[in-house]
Amino acid sequence: MSQIVLPKILDIPPKLLPIIFNLNNYHIFLIDGGRGGAKSQSIARILLWIAEQRKVRVCCGREIQNTISDSVKTLLDDRIDEFNLNFTSKKDCIIHNTTNSSFIFKGLREQGKINIKGIEGVDILWIDEAQAITKPTLDVIIPTIRKNNSILFFTMNRLFRNDPVYVQCIDDKDCMHITINYDENPFCPEVLINEAEKCKAKNISDYLHIWKGLPMDKSKNALFAISKLDEAKKLTPYSDSENNLFSVLSVDIAGSGADMNVAKFIKQVNRTTWQDVFTVDWSEPDTDVTIGKIINLSKTYNPFIISIDGDGVGYAVAVAVKNATDKVVVFRGAGKVKNPRCNAANQRAEGYLDLKDFIDNNFLKITHQKTLTQLEYIKAETKRDGKVYIQSKDEIRKEQGESPDYADALMMGIYAINHYSYMFSSHKNEKDTFVNTDFDPFN
Repeated sequence: MSQIVLPKILDIPPKLLPIIFNLNNYHIFLIDGGRGGAKSQSIARILLWIAEQRKVRVCCGREIQNTISDSVKTLLDDRIDEFNLNFTSKKDCIIHNTTNSSFIFKGLREQGKINIKGIEGVDILWIDEAQAITKPTLDVIIPTIRKNNSILFFTMNRLFRNDPVYVQCIDDKDCMHITINYDENPFCPEVLINEAEKCKAKNISDYLHIWKGLPMDKSKNALFAISKLDEAKKLTPYSDSENNLFSVLSVDIAGSGADMNVAKFIKQVNRTTWQDVFTVDWSEPDTDVTIGKIINLSKTYNPFIISIDGDGVGYAVAVAVKNATDKVVVFRGAGKVKNPRCNAANQRAEGYLDLKDFIDNNFLKITHQKTLTQLEYIKAETKRDGKVYIQSKDEIRKEQGESPDYADALMMGIYAINHYSYMFSSHKNEKDTFVNTDFDPFN
């Protein structure tokens, strides 16, 4: 059997060679891993080689590209010079002088909007640093690259477990996925190997993320550590059935057409531990439907407290439900905090700090996967005023393509447990309804 001899430009790690022999077999190629794995270097070489064989239009994109220096153009220019390839490199594009292949460089999100102008007809789209691609952007670009035999390349060092590109592509049968790290790259420079070993000795968590390509347990602004969310999912608290245990029904009301109404029933399992028992969601925009569902859930599960999102249309819902039962407390995301010492900017931030405390201390069991997924991308920031702010729903929707309705419903339930616990002791002997109290639940 004769041995295939590849051109010098295709001297890439053996683990990545299957890409070359499968270019006609897959629509998507996802290459992830840590620093030193030659991911970007290899894709640059492959694309230059393809562009020499036939005419192709290649777009090299990123989520945000403010200047050409933010792109992979320099990497391509260096390979062109190294191998004396027949390309002309201009300020914002690269053209092959014989095949007329072209490379353009583009930011896919410009001025806050997704911009696909100019990429509809490309043969190949290569997105480097693909861990930064948001879900709304991904939902637009994948169906945009639809020419026959078109190819999408994604190269990335995973940031989170639920990076949109990774989640979208990993189970796609039309995707070839390869993970490669520095210790699988025979061309990795000695200086990088030494850096990796120093990092390994100094901080194993940094080493696993930077050099082995594993998702971070917690980014700079992420509120919840993945490891603690995993513990919340696996938690097996003992059941204390002898005592009168309490419960909360919390409801997040849809704020826009794409949002979901979400109700959660959270029940005390023992003296210190609670469980997210069940989740109900519905998309009907009719507030009368929502009011009816909440009242029916209240009658079915008889919670001690019903915590309802009181922002926007939620306030009218809360008022209507309160006419049927005086168990209602209203959560106002922008409202004044109950505990000023927590340094939260508003009730929403205070509620998420309460939830973080429950999760970090293993006080809460969560089994609902969608809720866990949303909690992974909740971000918090301490601003100049010293207050903690949670990323707004609108900003999350832009990044994730959805509102954190499930996470917010859970947060509101924990907030009620923390700040309206006196309602438990006041009414623990009542089975059907609460008596009138002197507190104002709408404050």
